[in-house]
Amino acid sequence: MQPEDVVRQTIEQVKAAGIGIVSLPMCNLYLQARWQAAKSHKTPRYRGVTVLHELKAAGVKVALASDNCRDPFFAYGDHDGLEVFTQSARIGHLDHPIGDWPLAVTRSPAQMMGLDHIGQIGEGMAANLVVFKARSFNELMARRQCDRTVIRQGKQIDTTLPDYTELDDLMQT
Repeated sequence: MQPEDVVRQTIEQVKAAGIGIVSLPMCNLYLQARWQAAKSHKTPRYRGVTVLHELKAAGVKVALASDNCRDPFFAYGDHDGLEVFTQSARIGHLDHPIGDWPLAVTRSPAQMMGLDHIGQIGEGMAANLVVFKARSFNELMARRQCDRTVIRQGKQIDTTLPDYTELDDLMQT
């Protein structure tokens, strides 16, 4: 939480430096005020996300992510890009209108990593995409999309999730 003049100055400096911002809204919501609230047995109050709208409006490239899954920083999650987008839209009010916010989980992070042809669909490009059974963003985000179709190099792949027992050696007990 910073005064508006500090926020504006910081955004100007970030833009001038050519820095892109990667926000982890689910992790932020999970962590912020957690330990303080746990000690006092009170509901955490100051939990938020960075100034996504202001950064984007200033021309700063913004990406949404969740690299912390089932670890001390975020005890939940499954590296699901749609979950990241849906939760980020709820947390950061990135809807009404959705506009081009989906780029924050597709093309923008790819461009920030120098992967200019990733996160896009086009003639002559690799056919790597996910198809959902939804006719609108409202339908896409209103219900978990467990029956999605994942296409890699133009072919549908098996998306059966592993049983948790197959992941036991990856988790501490």
